[in-house]
Amino acid sequence: MTHLTLSLPEPLERLAREQAAAAGISLDEYVAAALAERVNSPGDTARYFGARAARAQPGRAREILARIGVDTPAPAIDQI
Repeated sequence: MTHLTLSLPEPLERLAREQAAAAGISLDEYVAAALAERVNSPGDTARYFGARAARAQPGRAREILARIGVDTPAPAIDQI
């Protein structure tokens, strides 16, 4: 992870803090996500997911889910 000092106009910083808080994330996470959206072009995203899809093993997810079983309760951390 690298550190970056960033100067923002106050109104922009205030809006970013508000939106980050509304999303339940830190300002750092919000800025990183916004920057990642801007830097990654739609073509990059399509290539990334295309490469992942090419490595997929179609029946694998069902095998994993079958091992868990339908009667297994969700861990407390996953319960609403």
